[in-house]
Amino acid sequence: MTESDGDTLVPPSLDFDPDRPIDWTPTWHRNVTSYPWAENEPRGYRRAAGMFDENGLHLPGSHCWRYADEPMTLIPERDDTDAPFELVKGKWLFAGMFYAHFGHFLVETTQRLYALAQDTGADGIFFYPKMHLTHEHKPYRALKSVFEHLGLGDLPVRLPQRPVQIEQIAFPPPAFGIGEMSAGRPEYRDFMRDRLTRDTPPNGARDVYVSRSGLTSRRGRIVLEQHLERLLEAEGYRIFHPQEHSLAEQVAQYRAARRIVALDGSALHLTAMVAAPDTKIAIINRGPSANVEDYIRQFRAFAQIDPTRIEAIKGCWHPAGTRFVKREVQAHLDFPTAAGQLAEAGFITNPDVWADPADADLTEALQALSASFDAELLYRDLR
Repeated sequence: MTESDGDTLVPPSLDFDPDRPIDWTPTWHRNVTSYPWAENEPRGYRRAAGMFDENGLHLPGSHCWRYADEPMTLIPERDDTDAPFELVKGKWLFAGMFYAHFGHFLVETTQRLYALAQDTGADGIFFYPKMHLTHEHKPYRALKSVFEHLGLGDLPVRLPQRPVQIEQIAFPPPAFGIGEMSAGRPEYRDFMRDRLTRDTPPNGARDVYVSRSGLTSRRGRIVLEQHLERLLEAEGYRIFHPQEHSLAEQVAQYRAARRIVALDGSALHLTAMVAAPDTKIAIINRGPSANVEDYIRQFRAFAQIDPTRIEAIKGCWHPAGTRFVKREVQAHLDFPTAAGQLAEAGFITNPDVWADPADADLTEALQALSASFDAELLYRDLR
């Protein structure tokens, strides 16, 4: 990882090899100043945030990563460098960006926690906040149960909204993310499977459909997913809404299942971390994004499972007057085509009864969606 080459600025990148052990031991940097926000905010998912050593030099380890080709953080433009910042005493492990969204939390907020499997001597875990909030611990409180499940509930967590000076901090390499990083690094894969499953035995149905129908429509799903649920229920599947269950209940169900059907979505990150290698997985691609590739890569690396990819989307709707976001579209599923692929892969036995919803039901569902978006829905053919 490099940030400069002579006088030429070189964008840093990660040497990310999912098969190579990390073999990390902490190097403690003293009197480090952390800047969680800055004026040079870029557009999109990238963000200005970073840390500087006691000589004012930027510490490359303080970058955050979503993809391996470039960090999601820019070196922040500092102000008030001589201000009397709060002193955060003790030794802290830098863990990246803290997300309240469960999918991003798993992918990015947990990506360095593997380092705590060893006795690093860290007194706590340090994050940048993802959002401007009055109280820094508000997002942590909502996800404290995850830290407890991972055996980290006794460690203090900080995500200050203002610059602070940290007495000592260490920077483990990120070991999970999106794109090629979705395969994870060996220490991370082992840590997450061990901590998530050690006190949570399998418990639940053997055939499971992981549903998105209970999520807000703005999160992206297929139109009339309830129709899909009824067809799978008739095949003996349990309809499982992850957001209605504790982390332990989710882990127990995914461990117990031997056939799991799901739309591509955040729940699959957790599923891949804990599913048994003999579990059969079918992922229904719900739109034009390439997210499904990351889930397939993760299942192969984490669980030695080669998922069945179901490609049966005819098109998608999106609100007029807004930016087309691939992962947030309302997908138009071809039910007979999906049934044929599921049957061929051994997930269902009666594909002949799988018909598309009635036109009247589809029209009613689209009208309700249009009202929820307060916008006309535009259709994009994807065939």
